[in-house]
Amino acid sequence: MFALHSTDTHIVKESLLAICQLCQDNEDVMVHVLGENGMDDLCHVINTCKMECVRLVAGIFLDVSFSDNLRGELLKHRKYVPVFERMIRCSDHITQQLCLQTLEMIALTSPGSITSHPNFIAPLLSSISKATDLQVRTISAKLLLYFVDNTETMQEVVNCSVDIREVLVTLVTTQDNVMQCVAAKILYLLVEHDRELLNDDRIMDLVQSLRINAVDQEAWMLSDKILIMKDGG
Repeated sequence: MFALHSTDTHIVKESLLAICQLCQDNEDVMVHVLGENGMDDLCHVINTCKMECVRLVAGIFLDVSFSDNLRGELLKHRKYVPVFERMIRCSDHITQQLCLQTLEMIALTSPGSITSHPNFIAPLLSSISKATDLQVRTISAKLLLYFVDNTETMQEVVNCSVDIREVLVTLVTTQDNVMQCVAAKILYLLVEHDRELLNDDRIMDLVQSLRINAVDQEAWMLSDKILIMKDGG
């Protein structure tokens, strides 16, 4: 797809629009688009082109993610991971949504395809605490849960340069039931992983706050379980 390497943004954009239209519900076209160096060409756009073109590529990736036969191609090689990181961190919330929805589709059928790339942890934590779009924060939180629920990556979440405690404040203080539920699950798994956290005042303050303000029944039950653990139960 030589047109995607053009220095003319208009040519790249028109080429991507044509690819988007052809790929919709057409797996044969998707196979052709990803074939040979197709994935590399699309990644080139993400790394070098304006956001309007990056958004179109994110949409193509989402279309591909609905194909049982092809979604695995998106993270088949580690060299593709940085372009997804770039999209998670970008300033365009629509691109972020499309990227995160793609990763969510991959995680639903193959969690290991996500958790095998711990480089996603930092951008996910950042988007939870900094993104202004609720859908971006919610999907990021749900994806983060895969890393927390994995014994091999749990410690990497705890040790990440982005403080998990600050992120949990964002999750706990929201009135969104999904976000609160994710927060409760993360807190419970963290404490299960390291009982010393029961003596961490910041963590326990979050648990108390969640139990008092929970709008989700599961969030209330999990926070209550943690408090029972704290009391020696």
